[in-house]
Amino acid sequence: MKKISKYLTVFCILLFCFLFLGACSALQPEKNSESDPVPENAVEEAQEDSVKEESEDETPDEVAEVPKLPQDDGIPLSFAERAAFRSTGSLDLGLGQEEMQLVERHFKYYLHDQRKTFERYLRRSEIFLPYVRKVFTDKGIPEEIAYLAVVESGFNPNAVSMAGATGMWQFMRFTGLHYGLEQNAWIDERRDPYKSTVAAANYLKWLHEQFGDWLLAVAAYNAGEGKIKKALRSTGARDFFELCRLNGSIPLRGVRLKPETRQYVPRLLAVIKIMRNLETLELYAPDEGKAQEVFPLEVGPGTDLGALAKNAGLRWDEFKELNPAYRRHISPTWTSSTAYVPGGNSKKALAWLSGKASSRFAGWKQYRIRRGDNLHSLGSRYGVSVDVLRQANNLKGNLLREGSALLVPGTEAFPRTARKKTPPPALISALNSYTVQPGDSLYSIARAHGISIDLLQQANKMRYNETRLFAGQKLGIPEISVRGDAGADAGGSETADVLVVRRGDTLYGIAARNNTSVDELARLNGLHIGKPILPGQTLKLP
Repeated sequence: MKKISKYLTVFCILLFCFLFLGACSALQPEKNSESDPVPENAVEEAQEDSVKEESEDETPDEVAEVPKLPQDDGIPLSFAERAAFRSTGSLDLGLGQEEMQLVERHFKYYLHDQRKTFERYLRRSEIFLPYVRKVFTDKGIPEEIAYLAVVESGFNPNAVSMAGATGMWQFMRFTGLHYGLEQNAWIDERRDPYKSTVAAANYLKWLHEQFGDWLLAVAAYNAGEGKIKKALRSTGARDFFELCRLNGSIPLRGVRLKPETRQYVPRLLAVIKIMRNLETLELYAPDEGKAQEVFPLEVGPGTDLGALAKNAGLRWDEFKELNPAYRRHISPTWTSSTAYVPGGNSKKALAWLSGKASSRFAGWKQYRIRRGDNLHSLGSRYGVSVDVLRQANNLKGNLLREGSALLVPGTEAFPRTARKKTPPPALISALNSYTVQPGDSLYSIARAHGISIDLLQQANKMRYNETRLFAGQKLGIPEISVRGDAGADAGGSETADVLVVRRGDTLYGIAARNNTSVDELARLNGLHIGKPILPGQTLKLP
């Protein structure tokens, strides 16, 4: 009897636990019940490299401040505030009473609750605002949409949202790649305030071409063009605010606009009203005279950025502030990149970049540390000293962690990037003699003579992994006879370089990196703008 009672007690306890856990799970909200369906590119946007690359000098991420849906604080607008609120422009003309009430809540939020934060945005904006306005105006975008950077990041190039959107314009990974913004362990061009501004302008212009309305284009910048198209089809709405009014009637929850998107456009309109009335509202007016004239530099692969800053007459923190895209003290080792210095420092920077010392780490690659590796064995294997390995990797001691990444000399200066196609041996017409100087490398010699490292090694019968040179060594520099049929027009007057498309490349990105237009690139290759290009595809460059 006691045994039966014992089993009965255990059974009752188990039954109680089961019922309790079931009740708890019933109280949990259904996962993604209110969320959008996964967009077609969501996997690509969220996907990161399987191996997290280590960054030597990455700027700590600052999470972008996104105001919650503001509540009316009950404080009536002052005379000056009401005058500013009633001002209108092309984007906020003809708003109804309901829309004006919504905009007013955001207007009050920035002026009353977040006034100090907004003034911080204003002081930060004076460095970039003239450039942003010019880019937007040149592309036919209403100048006041430039203030979208206030809503996105407060003009902070280092802002990172909880979803991973990065930079002043808060690009997600996939969208940034589509508009030519490189992202890897060495550089994240979403943080480049100049390149990302051009990318944002191109994206907004394309969205406007899709919808024919700037407020819908702005909403699509936040929610994605697919979401806005589906919502418009479902409701038959003709503008953003009509779409918001009909949002609740959309039968599929996943197609409905999220509250964030419904507040996104009113928030921008509130910011626009404030920005056009800074003096009336007694807010700090950005001194656009403080915007530095920056000079863009083409930085070769593997450039020591610390040395570049020093030789340009800049402290590292000054250089880093101008170049938030770089994540290391060394530029990407396989491709050129863009650095910015003040106009007055450009001559010094250019002089140093044209010297041999600037390409010291060109052609270096990442090596994954294995068990038993040490600096001495790796130095012997790759033909460099331990001191050079330490300098390239910012190491103070000899300790290496298994699985971590280490920079070591590579066998190519451009192992993964688009580059001139190597001519076949039959096109090498002659060899000129060159004597190796102290500090020379295969990369510096090849670059100085406008040829690839592959061709230089081939002309001198060097093995693929043979990279060491000695002062006084004689090398043959090949002369190339270029055929006129590659990329030539009927008259044979036009020649073209050839590159191979790599993963993540877009027409926009290739055109930007090679100082040409998307239209010219598409014309030269017989492509349709908007049609994707594929890895391994060859393109001609003008």
